[in-house]
Amino acid sequence: MAKLSNEKRGMLLNIGFIVLTLLLMLYLVSKAGDPKLILNAFTTIHPWWLLGAIGCFAVHVLLEGLILRVFFYFQKVAISWGSCNLVGLIGMYYSSITPAATGGQPMQAFAFKKRGVPSGIGYSSLAVKFFCWQCALLLIGAMLWIAKGSYVYALLGKGIWLVALGFFFNSLMVSIVILLAINRNLVRAIIIFFVNLGFRVRLIKNKERTSSRMDAALVDFHSSVEILTKKPKQFLVLFIISMIQVTALMSVLYFIYRGFSLTNHTYSQILAIQFLLYITASFTPLPGASGAQEGGFYFFFRNFFPDAYIFAALLIWRFVTYYLFIIVGFFAVFADQTMTLHRNRKKRLDMQLDEPLQMDEEIIDENENAI
Repeated sequence: MAKLSNEKRGMLLNIGFIVLTLLLMLYLVSKAGDPKLILNAFTTIHPWWLLGAIGCFAVHVLLEGLILRVFFYFQKVAISWGSCNLVGLIGMYYSSITPAATGGQPMQAFAFKKRGVPSGIGYSSLAVKFFCWQCALLLIGAMLWIAKGSYVYALLGKGIWLVALGFFFNSLMVSIVILLAINRNLVRAIIIFFVNLGFRVRLIKNKERTSSRMDAALVDFHSSVEILTKKPKQFLVLFIISMIQVTALMSVLYFIYRGFSLTNHTYSQILAIQFLLYITASFTPLPGASGAQEGGFYFFFRNFFPDAYIFAALLIWRFVTYYLFIIVGFFAVFADQTMTLHRNRKKRLDMQLDEPLQMDEEIIDENENAI
């Protein structure tokens, strides 16, 4: 029996953790209330409102691909919106099953490279997208916090310090992206460090060639990431798309809330608390911020839903905003691997067809020389 690689073992461990978290959440839900009432709550949600929640998910996914496509359009890189959507789903899948969403961007960069996008430009597209998403998240979250300040404090009380901590860590990530974008020497020093480390542990065989290739990618990265500092109009377009995208994802809960025929809280109130919950829980270093999102949902929204509905709402919300990314992303990964196998098989077939032609040409050349 073949041994699993470290990468596969890690992925299986993360998936196992996600499944365990889901089972634990279902167990706690069953113990927290009458299971019959919770099951009955699922039957009371209006299907059209539930469809609206899934529609928010679809808008989020489509805009994920659109922002990448627009970035590549600005960089004059030929790639279709469909490919960008597929790569976007691949990133969502790996981000969902790895701690702190660390697996998404490397897999996306690799997927872009298979489609002819230079590594530096591929990574810069992801850096700019991440920067726009974080800025949109923090800006809208801060505006809603200010607008609903007294309401938020009355609802969360002393828990408001968790929100402030979430803003701090998310702002720190934005600062790191800006630093990498403007300080080429810092990025080069980081690259040299990891290349030397890889050479020492024998992961890299040719240090000079690897460093040269990394330098070329770094030039591409900085030339394309200049959109943040030297092309404000282009950045504004990407930022507006990100604002719509993040708002679509944060709006899922409002549709679930209305699906239970609840009307006591307004859209702006639910949106404000949802933004603050996401910002608070997002820095948790677990796949999908598992545990923090579920616990935060109950703490933040316990006054929004009756006891008979809150756990059903939690499960539906978590499914749409997390598990659905894993399900749809899995099919995207499978489709990408299938297309890669098809392309590789076609290349091998073309090479096999070319070999007899090359041999015939060599024979003809030899006969001509003999004559």
